[in-house]
Formats: sequence, structure tokens, C-alpha cells
Amino acid sequence: MLSLRNKMIPKELLENPYFTLSQLALLTKNKKNALVYISRWLKNNLITKIRDWFYISSSKFLEFSLEWKISSFIEYIATNLMYIPSYLSLEYVLYENSIITENVYNITCITTKKTAKFENNFWNFSYRSIKKDFFWDYEIVKKDWFIIYKATKEKALFDYFYLKSDIIFDLDYFKELRLNLKNINLTKFEKLTKKYKSEKMIKVFNLLKDLKW
Repeated sequence: MLSLRNKMIPKELLENPYFTLSQLALLTKNKKNALVYISRWLKNNLITKIRDWFYISSSKFLEFSLEWKISSFIEYIATNLMYIPSYLSLEYVLYENSIITENVYNITCITTKKTAKFENNFWNFSYRSIKKDFFWDYEIVKKDWFIIYKATKEKALFDYFYLKSDIIFDLDYFKELRLNLKNINLTKFEKLTKKYKSEKMIKVFNLLKDLKW
């Protein structure tokens, strides 16, 4: 059992990418004592809160940063810890693949839960709700030890337009979006429109096809 006089984070917790209040409570044998530790470590900047009852040690965060793994870790917590089920999509994936050029300041994800937003010391996280029938066509990616759920480029663009409420079905409107369609496989995009049987997205595909060709 840990002593409350001990300010150091136990090695058992430091070895993991993150730890939970429940894991610490097992070591202290008491949830109340665990909360005292959490409060003390936060005050002394020894740990950072990821979300309620999830934390990362400052030393582990520094380790990830020095090894250029912090972006992978942020993507991991976005789809595995913050709000699940979810996968990376929308502007985040589109910008990553140079399909849109405007800077993205949120980690944007798709979820089957209610639309929600979260923030911590790492980033801002935005989750858009979609029907369960449309919660597919993402990839399971392994980056720097982490398992991440991420939409294909085509599904990210599909999600972007499917959830966009102010579309004007006009070629000039689509030109003004300045999408880099060279990085999109329109055949794959068309397959998505047929798979999900969305009249709206069939119209979008036809305009994108005219725009590209």
C-alpha cells in the first residue's frame, strides 16, 4: 500500500501510456486516498488530466514528445479514451491528406453517440453524431504502439458532406470549397454513395465528378 507521504508516482503506473483512478485505488486500497494523490500530483504538475479519471504522467508525456510520438498518442486517446465508439474523420483527416487547405484546430471524429466537444491540455476534440448504419469504412491503424481508428480519405469526405447542412447543389458552390480532389479516389467515393444509399450524397458525387473532370 502506498504511503500518503510518498509524492512519487508508482512505477506500475509510469510504465503505462496512461493510468486511471481505479488503477491507483487498487494500489492505495482506498479510493479516497487515491483522490488525494491525484489532487497532489496535479497541483505539482506531475500528471496531466486526459479526461475524467484518466491521467498521464508528465514524464511519460515528455517521453512521447521527445520520441515524436505525441501526435499518435493524441489520436489514440481521441478514438479510445475520450468518447467511444469513435473514429477520426471530417476536417482532421481531410487536412492531413491535403484535401482541404484551411488549418484545423480540433481533432474531429465521428461517433454514434450524441454530438459533443471536449478539451484538455493536449488538444480540442470535436465529435459529430452519425447513424449507426453509417458508422463504417474506417481503418484500424497502428502508429507508435497505438491502435487508432481513422476514416479513409473517401469516407472522411463523405462524412464531411453528409453532415454539412448548408450545401448548395451548384457547381460554383463546390468550386468555392477549393477541395484538392487529386487526392480522392472518386470511384471509391461513388461506392460509398451506393453502399449507404443517400440521395444527397449521390448529388454530391455527381458535382464532384463534374468538378474533377
